[in-house]
This record gives sequence, structure tokens and C-alpha cells, in this order.
Amino acid sequence: MISILKQDVRKYIGAPLLLLAVILILFSIVERQGTFDNYEVFVLRMLTEHYLLIYCMTPIFLLSIFRNLEEDTPFLLIRCRNFTSYFYTKWLAISIYAILFVLLQIIIVVIMGIGLPQGNVYPLNSSSENELFYYFEAVLSTPLLATISSSVYMMVGLATVGVSILTIFHFFDRRVVTVMVLLAYGIMAISIKIPTIGSLPFITLNRYIILHHNFAMENGVLWSVTGMIVLVYVQIICIRFTWSRKLSLSWKVTGKGLFYYYAQALWTRKIILLLCVIVGILTIWKAMNGMEESLQDYILRFFYGQEIGNFHLLTFLEQLIYYGTPLYLFALFIETWCSDDNLPVFMRIKQKKKWLFAIVLNGLIFHIIYIILTFAFLFIFYYLSNKTWIAHTIQISENIQMSIWPIFICLKILEFSALFFMFFLLFIWLKNVTASYLIVMAMHALNIVPNMLLSYNPAGLATIARLEILEGSTGIPLSGAFTVLILGFSLLLIFISRSYKRFF
Repeated sequence: MISILKQDVRKYIGAPLLLLAVILILFSIVERQGTFDNYEVFVLRMLTEHYLLIYCMTPIFLLSIFRNLEEDTPFLLIRCRNFTSYFYTKWLAISIYAILFVLLQIIIVVIMGIGLPQGNVYPLNSSSENELFYYFEAVLSTPLLATISSSVYMMVGLATVGVSILTIFHFFDRRVVTVMVLLAYGIMAISIKIPTIGSLPFITLNRYIILHHNFAMENGVLWSVTGMIVLVYVQIICIRFTWSRKLSLSWKVTGKGLFYYYAQALWTRKIILLLCVIVGILTIWKAMNGMEESLQDYILRFFYGQEIGNFHLLTFLEQLIYYGTPLYLFALFIETWCSDDNLPVFMRIKQKKKWLFAIVLNGLIFHIIYIILTFAFLFIFYYLSNKTWIAHTIQISENIQMSIWPIFICLKILEFSALFFMFFLLFIWLKNVTASYLIVMAMHALNIVPNMLLSYNPAGLATIARLEILEGSTGIPLSGAFTVLILGFSLLLIFISRSYKRFF
């Protein structure tokens, strides 16, 4: 076991530690210049700088653990009397690495602070950069005690995170570990922008690694320590009694018939994850560009779009990504599952309408869920931000008020459905997925042309800039937009029902 322990510890010591040392040295040099801190306060400030911890230290540590994940070889397992002892040895190696990881930071900061005046007291001035020390002063009497407490807590937290990643990898696979680590780190990264997320117990990594992130919540340290103990205890039970089992997260649509056959191929974990990632990035991007605003303001900005005849490159790209993502994924599905390679499937269809029904219904459900997912992300994101609902920076027409949002959601569903029907009709006529997709996406470029007739272009029709919603807006009334979209939806569906036989 000693040889296995030494071998595992040596695996973790390498380039990531060197990268951490270089970044920390450069950061300390910059912070050292012009500082008025005493020696103990400087060390505490460097070791508790949460931007450095979240965006540098934590990713490097996660990378160190992730790059050394490997399956247990039969040769090593044969040498061990029982698996639990072997696995606990790997846990111990990660724990030792976590201690060395934090000790390296302490050594660098302690060396870089040499020459500063001694004084184990917190700063008295009330500048914003010293706000953190008021939290420490209320709990820990001196900066030296705060430094020791924060360092020990970080060692324990990093060790817990590391062994948890190893346990997940043992029972699942590398893909599951990747998704869970990225999700956990994403929540940690946005916790600075959204304090409500950072204060949530158990699910945020920053609460396990950064001691002072627990001070904003009553008994926060107790909650986090309890979470770590429970997490490790559950892993011990799993390793002790179910170590030989390999688990998998399955996503399977069940049912008989062509509709369920296509649904099983369309609704994969990869596609669901990609939809969530795209919508999540867009919602966070819009939130970062906004100032203090209500939820209603944020939804208006998210769906504002661009006016006819105007061109803003960033807005145009956002529109292409938002509208193009679900259509692109469905186009890939069509190209894969509606090609000549699937001729045996077509031969088993007793009625061609079953194929039409399966494709159309799957496509409509796919785009409807995309809209629902978008609004779910918008509401969840700003619910966690403790934002109010009432708009105070953008004025909505008084004769619409609250009734706008159910109507607007229906308009978005009709808009996406009409674009999907247009793509599917072009695919039936041209039998070319790429050309059909590009033609539909090119319709968004027509909005740049300053022609009022293009206000009724289905691409981007259900956006705030094109509708008569805001005060003083000269856009299309909601009733007019609804009429245009429902008419286009019906006509396209009729054309598809008359043309689908051309595909066979």
C-alpha cells in the first residue's frame, strides 16, 4: 500500500503545481507593490482572494484530479488484499496532494510578504477592499488565526472534492464526471455575481473550499462541515458495500411506433445538455450586460431583437445562435434518420402519413420545449438573484400590462413552429438539409433591409422590437402578429401535407 500511495502522490505533482506557483507569484508581486498592509494581513489577503481562488486555484486543482483519473488495473488489484483498503489509499493520496497544494500557496505568499512590517491586527480603515476583514474579525480574533483557519479549511475542502470526484469516476464514467464537475464549477463561478447561489448549502463548491463564503449565512460553517461529513460517509458506505457495481445514467424514451422511435433518437442526453448550455450561456450573457433591473426588464431585453432596417452585429449573432440552435439540432436529426440509409424503416411503414406525423410532432415538441426551457432559465436565474417582477427601467404599454406574457409565449411558439415548418417543407422539396437550413436562417438577414413589408417576416417577428409593446412603439400589434403567424403556420402545414409524398 505504501508503494501505491507514493506512486499516486507523484502522479499529481507536475505541471499544474508549476502553473499555480507562477500565477500566484505574479499576482503577489502586483499586489505587493504599493500595499499598506502589515505582513499578516497581506498573507491573509492573498490566501483569501476569492477571484484568485475561484478562477485560478480551483480550476487547476480540478484539472490535476481529472487528468489522473484512470481505471483500476488488474495488476494493482491483485496486489491488494481487499478493494476498500486500496481505494482508501487513493483517497489518502488525494488528501496529501490537497495539503501540498495549499502549502505551496502558503509558502509562496509567506516568502513574497517578507519585508512588510509586522502587526497581527486587522486594518482599521473602512475601505471597500477591507470589507472582508470585518467578517473575519467578528469570528477570528487575529489575521494569523484567520489565515490558519482558512488554510486548514481549504485543505479539508479540496480533499473532500477530490475524493468525491474519484468516487464518482469509479461508479460511473469520465463523461458523468465531466458533466458534474463543469456543472458544480459553473455554479461556483456565478456565485460571485449571484450571492443567493453562493449562500446555498451543500451544492456549491465555494462553500466547501473558501471559509469566508460561509460567513454570510447563519451557521454557514456548520452546514458546510456537516455536508462534507455526510458526503464522505455516504461514499464510505458505497465503497464498502457496492464497490463492484458499475452504474450508468440512462436516458431512454419508451414506447412503440415510429414517433417513439424518432423521439428516442432525438431526445438524447447530448442534445438536452447542449440545449441547456446554449440557453444558459445566453441568459447569463444578457444578465452580465444589464444593470439593476427587474425580471420583466430582463425578459424584455432578452427578447428585444433588432428593428427593421437596423443592424447591430452582436444582437444579430445572438439572434442567429438562439434561433439556429434548435433548428440545427433537428436538421442533424433529419439528416441522420431520414436518409437513404434508413430505407428499411420506410419500408416497414404501412402508411406514409405515419412518417409525416412522427417528424412533425417531434419537431413541434422539440421547439416548444426549447421555448419553455428558455423561460425556465430566465425565471430561475432571476429568482435566485432576488429580483422583483415590476419593470422600472422599461415602460410597457399600460393597456397590455400582465396579459402580454401568455400571449408573447404563444407567439414565440408559433414563430419557432413556422420556421420549423418552413425548413421541413424546403427539405421535402429540395431533399437537402444544409440548403434548407441556410435558407431559413438567411431570412433573419432580410430584417436588415429597410422595408416595412419585411416587418411581417416570420423570422424574428415575435421580438419586442417588432411588436407594439413598449410605449411609443410603431411595431406590429399583437393581434396582427398572431394573425400572420397562425396563417403562415396553417398554410405551411397544408403545403407539407400535400407535398410529403415527394420525399419517398
